[in-house]
Amino acid sequence: GVQLVYALSCAVGLSILAFLWLPPMLARCNFYMFLSSVLYVNIGGAQDFWFTADEACVPGGPGFDYTYYNTYTWVVGAITGWLGIVLFQATMSGWTFRNLFWVTTLFQVVASAFDLLIIGRVNKALGISDKVFYMLGDAVIGPAIGMFSAMPALVLTSKLVPKGLESTVYALLAGFQNFGGVVSSQIGIFATQAVGIKTTAPCDFTNLSALVLVAHCLLPLLAVPLTFILIPNKLMTDSVIEDGEGEEEKESEEEQEEMELWEGPVEEEEEVV
Repeated sequence: GVQLVYALSCAVGLSILAFLWLPPMLARCNFYMFLSSVLYVNIGGAQDFWFTADEACVPGGPGFDYTYYNTYTWVVGAITGWLGIVLFQATMSGWTFRNLFWVTTLFQVVASAFDLLIIGRVNKALGISDKVFYMLGDAVIGPAIGMFSAMPALVLTSKLVPKGLESTVYALLAGFQNFGGVVSSQIGIFATQAVGIKTTAPCDFTNLSALVLVAHCLLPLLAVPLTFILIPNKLMTDSVIEDGEGEEEKESEEEQEEMELWEGPVEEEEEVV
């Protein structure tokens, strides 16, 4: 509980400072990406225990061995993650940032639905084994959806960095998003304990389905309406820099060109004299 208070306090303080010190467009986009990371609450610890627990802890559960759960699924996930990048480039590269964040959020919710189905033992009722259902479901869809979600954020971050400060600002934005993951993990730990989930004997995963539903299906949807306020309605191929900044740069370039045109004849006349 104390760590969660510290994390939330730092999150509020850093967000306020970001709006005070960063350019408005940069601050808004940064806050959205930070908030979207926080709202997808990390409850991986509880899920990992449920998938790998033995029969004594989770009667009738999957009981995955660590070789399957960590190695085989990781190999499949790496392949599908690469395919996710290819599909994103082929089908979504011309979309607006708002549409991309909407669709990728919905994809995350759909991927989480596979966790709900396997926790509810729906796959068993359909005659599908846990390993087959998990491999064809979350292990395959999860990494691809993760890439779909990460690509808009990465592209938007790259377009927000001002010229001459690329490394500094990119590190700042990436740090905010990583800190969002830390806050999400702290919320997940607190929520897991609050709903009474116990991963040691006597184990209790009664409320795991409700926790997955709220943390992975409902809370992420809260970020969707915020795109109208925080995310520019521009294509991925467009410039995200505000028009005023671009006009100022153009005017300064035009003034320099005019000065060069006027200085040229004057220098020639002085040489003739």
